[in-house]
Amino acid sequence: MPLPHAKIESYRIFDAIAGRYDIINTVLSGGLHRVWRRKLRQSLPERLNLTVLDLATGTGDVALELIKNPHVRKVKGLDLSKGMIARGRDKVAAAGYQDRIVLEVGDAQKIPFSDASFDAVTISFGIRNVADVKQCLSEIYRVLKPGGRCLILEFGLPKNNLLRSAHLFYLRHILPSLGRVLSGHATAYSYLNQTIEEFPYGAAFAEWMTNAGFTDAGHRPLSGGIVQLYRGDKP
Repeated sequence: MPLPHAKIESYRIFDAIAGRYDIINTVLSGGLHRVWRRKLRQSLPERLNLTVLDLATGTGDVALELIKNPHVRKVKGLDLSKGMIARGRDKVAAAGYQDRIVLEVGDAQKIPFSDASFDAVTISFGIRNVADVKQCLSEIYRVLKPGGRCLILEFGLPKNNLLRSAHLFYLRHILPSLGRVLSGHATAYSYLNQTIEEFPYGAAFAEWMTNAGFTDAGHRPLSGGIVQLYRGDKP
């Protein structure tokens, strides 16, 4: 679950709480983040020997989930936060995946890999914090191989009025205080509701993917629409 703050240099907040990030994520999502990651893994292309790039990889939980797919040969993870990457590398080593998962410090708006390098690119709860979202989508498109797939997990708002009201109450009144206590950081989760309410979701974000060149761009609501799973393919 990403941290809401100024999009530029928000990674500095992640650096500050890297050691507590995993437990915070579990508590604030009620454990649902595991379900969302599994849905992401199940949406990968059905081809053998996939090489996958995971942007905003954080402490490596998504990379460690993706490698469970028997079709995935290698995962590269990229994140601006050195603290999160360090924590992720420890987890990868503990799981014995050093030869198949490589985590590096890097920018999703300036992906340091060649054109057509990956069979799939994923980003989970990170694109909302990117300063230039359209540039990020363009970079994802660039590094995908023809026939490759972009998969994005991001927060949204439920269509059901009752669920939407309850979710907004949680975001506005409960999560900021709980996040502050768990993280020990005064502002880390103070603006999460604002970024979620202001960021385009559903069909609106799928249209951004279409405009970036992806075909069959669409979205699938998860957990009643609290989260959206976006998918688009490169022709």
